[in-house]
Amino acid sequence: MVEQAIQNNRLFILDHHDTLIPYLRRINATQTKAYATRTIIFLQDNGTLKPLAIELSKPHPEGDNFGPISNVYLPANQGVETFIWLLAKAYVIVNDSCYHQLVSHWYKFCK
Repeated sequence: MVEQAIQNNRLFILDHHDTLIPYLRRINATQTKAYATRTIIFLQDNGTLKPLAIELSKPHPEGDNFGPISNVYLPANQGVETFIWLLAKAYVIVNDSCYHQLVSHWYKFCK
């Protein structure tokens, strides 16, 4: 099923992980806390995008040589997992919005 979705160009990755991970240690040293995100998204028959999985990553507390600490979250419809899924989606939206603002608006002033 996954292979078929890939062949039909219906599976996408929204990847803000590698762009953000170098800055997270400095950001998270403040009162602001952030995660780097990767999201697997499926294009449904009705033309809408459905997130299938979200990876949230933060720097390893013992240093960058150990690689980031990552957790993957899946959609949930009940219990605490529902709120965790909503929070993971919020981190994706924040990362995507910030990336959009930086590239689409601020970058043009740097040229």
